Amino acid sequence: MILWLNRVVDRIEGFLVTILMLVATLVAVIQVAARYVFNNSLYWSEELILYSLIAMSFLTASMGVRYAAHISVEAAYAFVSPRMERVLHYVAVFLGLLFAAAMIWYGGRLAYNTVQMNQLSSAMRIPVGLVYAIIPVSGVFMALRYLLILRELLAGRDYVAPDVGIKNA
Repeated sequence: MILWLNRVVDRIEGFLVTILMLVATLVAVIQVAARYVFNNSLYWSEELILYSLIAMSFLTASMGVRYAAHISVEAAYAFVSPRMERVLHYVAVFLGLLFAAAMIWYGGRLAYNTVQMNQLSSAMRIPVGLVYAIIPVSGVFMALRYLLILRELLAGRDYVAPDVGIKNA
């Protein structure tokens, strides 16, 4: 079940990040053309680009867990026994799950409360709570990724991140 969910999340993240990157790039190019060619700028472009970058940042945090791309102190593993190394892996997963739970809880509260206050963005006039909703969504994605790692550890295997590169992309 968790492997199937992981594949679904992979596709959702990849699709959303691609769309957000495309939107941010196209809007930036259109904004530059509008400003310098037509001498008239789009008043909402910076806000849309900013929100796209924020959403991409939160979505790629989950991808960082999946591909083991987050910062870690791997030098510490050289000074401990294999048993203690395994314990440290469990501690890291537990702390990651705790962080993801905090993102879900506090991000959800932030998004909900902001929607309840009917706060709108300054330029695009969209509910700011919708922008904040990416926080708990990213927390759910991160929790799923940490559960995948925990599943591997509980099965007695080390988590091996998928090999990605130019050839595999």
